[in-house]
Amino acid sequence: MVADFILVLLVGLLITQTAPAAPTFSRGINVGDISDHRITESSGLASSRIHSNVLYTHNDRGDSSRIFALDANSGHVLAELNINNARNYDWEDIAVGVCPGTPTKSCIYIGDTGDHSGDGSVKNIYVVNEPVLLKDGSLNPIITLHYEWNVVDCETIMVDPSGNVILISKVDGGNGQIGKIPAAAFQNNAIYQIPKSAILNIPWTSHYDPVGGDISPNGREVLLRTHNSLFYWRVDSMDYLTTLSTVDPVVVSHVKEHQGEAVAWDTLGNGYFTCSEGHNQPIYYFRRASN
Repeated sequence: MVADFILVLLVGLLITQTAPAAPTFSRGINVGDISDHRITESSGLASSRIHSNVLYTHNDRGDSSRIFALDANSGHVLAELNINNARNYDWEDIAVGVCPGTPTKSCIYIGDTGDHSGDGSVKNIYVVNEPVLLKDGSLNPIITLHYEWNVVDCETIMVDPSGNVILISKVDGGNGQIGKIPAAAFQNNAIYQIPKSAILNIPWTSHYDPVGGDISPNGREVLLRTHNSLFYWRVDSMDYLTTLSTVDPVVVSHVKEHQGEAVAWDTLGNGYFTCSEGHNQPIYYFRRASN
């Protein structure tokens, strides 16, 4: 009996010592302000994979079909990029990941996934190649994916390293549905029907949440933003639906912003950025302090 007790104790100690600790991040540092008058409702944020210190953002519902490239060190606009053959019905989030069918290239995914309450319209995700040169101009979608889902509102679009898209609906209390669109769906023109989804596991909130999220470049970490918190998950298995629906998240550093909806890992996963809708809003950066 004593030997069994010692064995159990040793196993417990081993598990405790080898269990991955949640990372910590610094307090938010204001790295610049988005002062350009063209950007008044920065609803989504994504880091470039081919340009250093470059972020992409867009305005919320009502703007033309355009995105902006920003200098992550100042908030200055580097380029205005119009998306041809697209409509900004309710653009809510943006992500950067591998291109459909071409994993060696980097693409921008724009989620026209917002409030479609009762209008019967099909929701869209526009996919464009990341521009090699950052200058004002236009981009043609390499594909526009149309999808149907039994949710009204979605403000979170994320892309994993394999090109699968993870969507999370926005609901009262925050426990929205988690949907997945496989990378293969982006290689045909059919309307994709998202099947019955898992339910997000976050503490109950008094708002319609969540409002934005991002998967780290290595695919092993997820950030999800609500009105009052920023949640973190470690996803070693790349099984986002299971992890986000069954594992309790960790609260990490954030700043209470005017109407903060956007969050994005930096290009190397060394930290993350946030910003808010509104005029002259700051960009905050949170550097990883420990793994």
